[in-house]
Amino acid sequence: MSDAKLAELEARIRELEDVREITDSARKFNWECCGGFNGVQAGRMEALDNLADDATIEVKGLHEPGKGPKGREQYTEYWDYFYGDAGPLPYVFQAAVSEFVEVKGDIAESWCVMIGLFGFRGGGKPVFNLATRRNYYKRTDKGWKITKTTIDGGLGFKVDELEGGQHQLNELPPMDDRKPWTWESQQAKDAAK
Repeated sequence: MSDAKLAELEARIRELEDVREITDSARKFNWECCGGFNGVQAGRMEALDNLADDATIEVKGLHEPGKGPKGREQYTEYWDYFYGDAGPLPYVFQAAVSEFVEVKGDIAESWCVMIGLFGFRGGGKPVFNLATRRNYYKRTDKGWKITKTTIDGGLGFKVDELEGGQHQLNELPPMDDRKPWTWESQQAKDAAK
């Protein structure tokens, strides 16, 4: 095999390994979001292990472009509001389908359709949602990490109720007195420093 052919093969193998690691990172993120049944908490903090220390989360309808939580401290505070049975979003099931990835050296971008079923507190009906999600990645010394995750919008409908099937839904304790992270609250904290 020629040197050129060998280099081409090595580059192809590296790209395949990169794409596999990137899609695994997204799967792990989604897996750690799922919960509210069989004793598993929704929105577990381990999801954040798939984010880079300087990452940002931007969800249309919740954050204006560039005004989502950025950096480990902010996105952990943002995430802590939603976590678990005592939070406002105790029932979550989400998965990515139709995902594709483009790798350009040490950065990458992925697109997918996210399927989600979300049960909120407050008496509202659960929501089934299909949304487009885009993740941006960078290669780090700890592997590929998400630098920005966005939910760009989608379609949804309400369902009458959630049922646990053979796995029972978690019995919910009273909701904690939590305050959500907002751009405005972050600006006030930054100004007070």
